[in-house]
Formats: sequence, C-alpha cells, structure tokens
Amino acid sequence: MKMKRILTILAATLALTSCFKTLDVVQESKLASSNMWQTESDATGAMYGLMHQFRAANMVAHIYWGDYRAGTFQDGMGAGTCYKMFNNTLDATETKGTNWASSYTCINDANLILKHVAKMKLDNKEVRNQVIGSAYFIRAYEYFNIARVWGDAPLLLSGFESDKDDLQPSRTPVQELYDQVLKDLDKAENYLPEGITDSAMPNLMAVKMLRADYFLWLYKTRNGGEEALSNARKALNNVLINSRVGLMDKYADVFDINMKGNKEIIFTIRMVKGEVEGGYSTAWLIPQSRWYGKDADIEKNVKLMNSDDNRYNFSTSMISLMHSDPSDSRTAVCYGDWTDPSDGRRYTWIDKFAGLWQDNIRYFISDEPVYRYAEALLMMAEVELASGNYDKCREYINRIAKRAYGKNDYYTSVNPTDLKNALINEYLKEFAAEGKSWWMYIRMGEVFNRVPSLVGRESEKNILLWPITDACFNENPNMRQTEGY
Repeated sequence: MKMKRILTILAATLALTSCFKTLDVVQESKLASSNMWQTESDATGAMYGLMHQFRAANMVAHIYWGDYRAGTFQDGMGAGTCYKMFNNTLDATETKGTNWASSYTCINDANLILKHVAKMKLDNKEVRNQVIGSAYFIRAYEYFNIARVWGDAPLLLSGFESDKDDLQPSRTPVQELYDQVLKDLDKAENYLPEGITDSAMPNLMAVKMLRADYFLWLYKTRNGGEEALSNARKALNNVLINSRVGLMDKYADVFDINMKGNKEIIFTIRMVKGEVEGGYSTAWLIPQSRWYGKDADIEKNVKLMNSDDNRYNFSTSMISLMHSDPSDSRTAVCYGDWTDPSDGRRYTWIDKFAGLWQDNIRYFISDEPVYRYAEALLMMAEVELASGNYDKCREYINRIAKRAYGKNDYYTSVNPTDLKNALINEYLKEFAAEGKSWWMYIRMGEVFNRVPSLVGRESEKNILLWPITDACFNENPNMRQTEGY
C-alpha cells in the first residue's frame, strides 16, 4: 500500500500537539471542509492519510503498551530510557506511552471521514464502502487500545475542524468506550468489501481478529460471560476456515522483508524505504560505535545499525525461555547472540524486524504485524481452554509447536494447568517482541504472578492502567489524572 502525505487531508486534519491542551487547527480547514470532500480521490486520499496517522500513532506505542511492562525486556548495552515501564514505576512525568495525542489525532481523522464521505456522491460504491469501513475499523482499534491502556477516556465521535469546537473534553466511563468499539466493529464489517487482500489496509479478516481480541478481553477481564466467549470463538472460526490466510511453513519467512504481505499476515503496520522507516525496533541492534569486528561479519553473524544504540534487549528470563528447547526455530529469528572468535567480544541483540542493511546503512523497513494467523490459533486454544475442551486446546497449541520444533504432538498433557503453562510459553516465544505479552498475561490472570515487578501489588489502584502525561490535562480543567497516579 502506498502511504503518503496528501495535502488535502492534512489541511483537514488537526495537529493535536499536546492532547487537548492546545489544538492547532490548520487555518484553511473551513475551506477544506467545503471543497475537499468532492471526488473519489479526495475520499481515498483521506483514507491513506488516516492510515499514515495510524502508523504514526502505533509504530512505537504498540511495543510500549504490549510488551515493555511484562518483564520480557530489560536495558541493553546502551543507556535505556524505559526503566519506568520495565519496573512498573510509571507516573505522570513519564512521556513514553502516556500521551494519547497521536491516538486521538487518528480518531479525529476517522471521524472526519465518517462525517464527510457518507455525504459524498461517489460512483464507485466499493471505494466508498472501503473508505468508510476503514474509518470504522481504525476508530474501533484505537478506542480498544485506549480503553485497555487508560480506562476512562474521552469518547469523541465528531471530528474537530475549527477552534470553535469543544477542545476541552472530559474522561468518559470506560464501558462507553467498549460499547463504541463493538458498534464500530459491526459497521466496519458491514462496509468493508470482501476483496481487500492488502494486509496493510483494514480488511475483513482484520475485523474478525479485532473482534476476537475484543470479546476474549471482555470474557477474561470484564465479566463478559459465555456470550463473549462464544462471540470470540465465532470470530476466530471465520479466520481459521478462510483459505486466504494460514501459517507459513517457516517462522523466519513470516518476517522476511522480501515476503511482505504473506498469507500469515492479517493486518500490519507497513514500513517502506524512502517513505516511512523506523518503528520500535530501532534501539535493539548493535550500533557501529560499539562494533569492533570485520565487515564480513555484518549480517552474517551480527546485525548492526548506523545510529542510536542497543538500548533494549530481551530480559534474562525471556532469553532463558527462548533457549529452553534447542530445536526451537524461532530463537535464532528473534534473538542474536554471537561471540567474535578473534577478540572474544560478545554481542547480543534482538534480531526480529532488523530491516535491510545496504551500503553500510540500516533501513528499518520491517513491517510490524498487528494480527497474524498464528495468533488466531493460540487465541482459539485460549477459548478451548476456557471452555474445558482440553484435547482441542492441545491440538491448537501443537499446530504452533509443530512449526517451531518440527515435531508432531509436542505437547501431550491435557491437564489444564499444563495446558495453561504451555499456552503462555508459546505466546511468549511465538510473539516475542510483537507487543502481545502484557495483554496475554492480563487475560490469563498471570500478570501479578509472572511479572516480577508486579508480584504482590494486586491491591494498588489501577496499577494495570497507565497515567496520562502532565501535558494532557494541565490546561484542561475538565481532564483528570488516572486514579491511582
């Protein structure tokens, strides 16, 4: 998918530079409102602008929210700056992951599309439906994340277009956000055409995955009951029977930059050389300033970057887990560990999403998967475990294990405790550095048992939520900090 900044959509989009503190509205916005929303190219331009903002909002926050609090990461060789996340000592002075401005800018872009495109007279109904369906999907995804990260938060359903709009919203009860997510998912499913196969764009399989994610979360954390579990199962079945998606034969191929958009990738954040590069993996590799080896060893034995530093690495416990079975093909894909025989120097780094090394420059163009087929299998295993169908649970886990270890029936026990442990371990190893471990631990009821910095802290108010940074409420009298922070 070509992602580009389109002047027309930027003229209609707000720069939420400091949450709801000071909203800079482009001066031409009124003109844009009357003249922009006229043609099919205006509508598609707005959609690509929305996806550009979605990438900006999630390409780094995805790992903050989904992994960095789960005990799976620690500081690397360089000076790390995420220690408050790693140690679960967050407060309002933390700026990483606590500013929801980009998420609300994304929501605002979606709101403007829903406001204007529905009124446009477009000859191509399929294009119109894709644009509208994409906006509903992205808004659902953003509010689902906001609800899980912050709990109560502003629920904004009308796009800001001028400084006359209400720029000082208050936090809405979180249940209303969850209710809106479901409404938007229903709309997205109704609008999105069947034929969308680009995994960098909202598509029906992505809707099913988000729906399953949503209902499984409701079942596990919000007393959703058997109806929520049944809805999660239904959504996953729709993914698992679809012939367009499936497991790749080799784990490494899933992340190969020459095999982008492969059948396992259902929805992804797309990186493109010369357009947008980077994401959360830019602080994982070995910097040239710390490299003492030969050029011939670059890429063959060690992954370098030309800037930044090796700020973060997998935690000791995560590394031990990945090496718990020498036959696991995922370990070498995710983690690099090499000792230079010429001088004995040891280099360790996170190998996943390394992008492209070319002309002594590292181009971070690895896509960041949001949903892939393997997660549908493990989510279904989670559903079967919750339903007491232990044989089926084991079967789904073993489909992941077969690719990883090259063995049939790798797991043999149908004891529910054994299955739960197997499921947790496979989630951690299969989705290492993909922003999944935190949410999984919460769903599995293990976050206070498995995350060392949270053991014994169950009674702390909203400890699993995040504060909002001071900039988000200092100049808005209607905003309040997350309770407990």
